[in-house]
Amino acid sequence: MSVIKEISLRRATVADAQAIAAVRIESWRTTYRGIMPDAYLDEMKLDDSAAIWTRILTADNPAVCVFVAIADDEIIGFASGMLLKEEKQGMHSELTAIYLRPTFQNSGIGQRMLQKVARTLQAMGASNMLVWVLTGNKAARQFYENFGGQFLVEQDFIWDELELQEVAYGWPDLNELTELHLTSAESAPTFH
Repeated sequence: MSVIKEISLRRATVADAQAIAAVRIESWRTTYRGIMPDAYLDEMKLDDSAAIWTRILTADNPAVCVFVAIADDEIIGFASGMLLKEEKQGMHSELTAIYLRPTFQNSGIGQRMLQKVARTLQAMGASNMLVWVLTGNKAARQFYENFGGQFLVEQDFIWDELELQEVAYGWPDLNELTELHLTSAESAPTFH
């Protein structure tokens, strides 16, 4: 874990697409090693991922929110969420991504990004939220459970022709997540 004194969270802009893609790829390569095939992870291309994030960020979709976490003028993480057109597992919104560079994990930043997305979706009218996690991603599953995520379902799914398993966690009442007091260690970074 890197020692940092100050973190800022802000809405992502299209200029952030490349940095978001870099964080995503770095995080996937460390987090999903052993869960997804190494060849798939090793072949991830920055330009392909950046193109996806450019499309998301230029769409200006009012049902979507994307935030970046910044330390020392560098994007070190991002989180995104959206209101769902049709409910899934009884939920009306979804945390669609939350990733941090590995050196910044377990620093409290993920907690704050989770709450930022939840509060934003709540302000947009959502009363509940779900998130999908690869079944083998024990650290992420523990993270969501620690913050009150309730196990909803486990299922098979296909991602880029890979057969995988995922679990859904949900917060039936977003107030329980958004009002949760986050504990912070003395060394936790300050947020602005």
